[in-house]
Amino acid sequence: MGRKWHRTVLFLLLAAALAACAVKPPVQEMAEARSAIESAKQLSPTQPEAQQELKSAEQSLKQAADALDREQYERARRKAIEAKRKAQRAAQYRSNQ
Repeated sequence: MGRKWHRTVLFLLLAAALAACAVKPPVQEMAEARSAIESAKQLSPTQPEAQQELKSAEQSLKQAADALDREQYERARRKAIEAKRKAQRAAQYRSNQ
């Protein structure tokens, strides 16, 4: 019985360690989203579509920050990536003028 108990404890510790390593805060994705939004703002797109896309990017970034605060790292990562893409689309409106 002693050996079985040790294996169970070892397995649980290993599983906990792997789970802790698997999910990390999306620091890089958040920084890239913020940078993309700032770049899009500096271009000052005047088209309504661009303004809406930029506003949507900012909302996605806020949702990412909220998820990060709740330690929902996968959701935060997805929302940060979404924010970056939206900001890039907003910037493209300006470059296509």
